[in-house]
Amino acid sequence: MRFVKYHGTGNDFILLKEEDTYGEDYSALARKMCHRNYGIGADGLIVASYSKTQDMRMQYYNQDGSEAPMCGNGLRCFARFVHEEGLERKRSFTVETLGGEMSVQMGSSYENITVSMELPLERLFYPHAVEKIRLGEARSLTVRGNDYELYALFLGTLHGVVFTDKEVSEEEAKELCHHELFPERINVNFVKSTGEAGLHVRTYERGVGFTLSCGTGAMASAYMANLVEGFPKNISIRVPGGDLWVSLDEKVHLTGPSVKIAEGVMYVE
Repeated sequence: MRFVKYHGTGNDFILLKEEDTYGEDYSALARKMCHRNYGIGADGLIVASYSKTQDMRMQYYNQDGSEAPMCGNGLRCFARFVHEEGLERKRSFTVETLGGEMSVQMGSSYENITVSMELPLERLFYPHAVEKIRLGEARSLTVRGNDYELYALFLGTLHGVVFTDKEVSEEEAKELCHHELFPERINVNFVKSTGEAGLHVRTYERGVGFTLSCGTGAMASAYMANLVEGFPKNISIRVPGGDLWVSLDEKVHLTGPSVKIAEGVMYVE
């Protein structure tokens, strides 16, 4: 099966065209191909196809085979993939995802691709929690004897934002991700200020664990920093894998690179 592998600030993905998958189950395929010892290795699998409602359609699967509504870094890599493969030649186009309609703007190079989505709506989140959570309202959660204030929102996918200067352990992050308040699990972003217009964000992703970068996590963190912490509408984001930029207006915009790593053929039995 032909594949191309990309990364966006260290968040790596395997990209496939739907026509090359030969009817394989995408969930099982993600588990095989994304395994870092027995497969190619990646944080997620992305399948590209044409859409009946938008220009393109993106389906995203985590490393563990679970399907996710959207992935910001993945969408930038998807944009480069469909552009290089000749599936979409326009510099600006729309993408259908489970998280809704997304917009892509190709920059002057693959170093600055911008993806945009609608602002989070309160009504979109609370079906995903066992109780209503208002946008901008923190929930106090205790794990392993430590207290955290978590802000929940739906921004392409399910996110929690925690403002803390503490170095959070993998075990604590996993327990927050799997907290009983969130039966579907939730991505958790640990955020600290690096200045009046800068944030450092470390994300624990459901179905993966801590990653070098999470695009929608950066967007969620910037949005919540503006809403509850008074940060400006243009914010630079430092993630373990590099730098991203988020701007807010009637939409949330994420700008960052897409890097092609390799292409080849994997034997799928």
